[in-house]
Amino acid sequence: MKRFEAAHPGVKVIVQTFENDAYKVKLANEMASGNSPDVFFTWGAGGQTSEYIRQGKVLCLNEYAKSNDWEGRFIDSALSICRNGGDLYSVPLDLSAVTLWCDKKLFDANGLAYPKTFEELLAVSAAFREKKVTPLALGNMKKWPGAFYFCYLANRCGGTQLFLDAAAGKDGAAFDDAAFVTAGKMLRQLIDANAFSVGFNALEDDVARTSFINGKAAMYLTGSWIVARVKEENPDFMADMIPVPFPAVAGGKGDLRTVLGGVNCGFAVSSACKEPQLAVELLEALTDGQVVADWCKIGRIPAVKTTAEQKELLPAPTRLALELLDKADTLQPYYDQFLPARLGVEHSNTTQNLFAGTMTPEDAAKKMAETARSLKGN
Repeated sequence: MKRFEAAHPGVKVIVQTFENDAYKVKLANEMASGNSPDVFFTWGAGGQTSEYIRQGKVLCLNEYAKSNDWEGRFIDSALSICRNGGDLYSVPLDLSAVTLWCDKKLFDANGLAYPKTFEELLAVSAAFREKKVTPLALGNMKKWPGAFYFCYLANRCGGTQLFLDAAAGKDGAAFDDAAFVTAGKMLRQLIDANAFSVGFNALEDDVARTSFINGKAAMYLTGSWIVARVKEENPDFMADMIPVPFPAVAGGKGDLRTVLGGVNCGFAVSSACKEPQLAVELLEALTDGQVVADWCKIGRIPAVKTTAEQKELLPAPTRLALELLDKADTLQPYYDQFLPARLGVEHSNTTQNLFAGTMTPEDAAKKMAETARSLKGN
């Protein structure tokens, strides 16, 4: 921001920051009031942002993409997440990969191998619980951390294409497909096996992360953004954290190489912005080479094509996560950032109800399918 201001005398960038959920509420209120920020943070062009696009509140960036050679600068898979209806509405700064992070020291000390199948995950969880070690750190108060488990289980059961087809409302695919029901049942197996942190639905994600990086939990399903946190909170733990693929499901149609992930930091421009060219120049500054290098240093995976020198700046755990991302045959999108806003909220709520035991897997799948059909009807 400071470099941008120095290059543009007389221009001041006013920055406001918020916690995840508070940001979504704040942005929704500002958009509704017609007081939208000129440039705003986004996770791509799906979810809540797709609603703003539909309402004509987000600037289409197609012409700027051509003049600034964004096709040449950004990774294709990242740009695709920033498109809606084939048009570009945001630029990505990073790609995140959700992996099963394991504490190497705890696994070695207990003579256990990293789980490659769901059955092995259950067995390893039981072994750690017997040793009085929390198997899977989870703080699910905000719903999205637990949703990672359902997303992965559904992917391993039914594959990525089933999700994409169900999201698109294609014939023969729906969110009450057997794969989604089975995913809910397997999630309940983990809960019934006491695999998660005690009181997980009342815990913040920060509590779960702290438990993991301080050796109190053996595994933690979260995004590659954790590396930046560990560098700040417990850098000595960097040598012990290992990312492994989420386990496979016997008989499932999903590919073990598929990674849950997406754009974790992007920027869009309001269609009400009075200085769109200046706003686009800010987007350029927010994703320039210096930012990419600094992003690499803290452990984030850039969505911009990087040089060998920039990749060398990545911490070792991030490079391991990047290897899993590079090997992925497909990228499973985050449900809440890909689906229409109402359906994304329904996914968060039904998954939370599965964790709480207040909804059966069959009822959760049925509710998702009904919501999807109602949106298609509208």
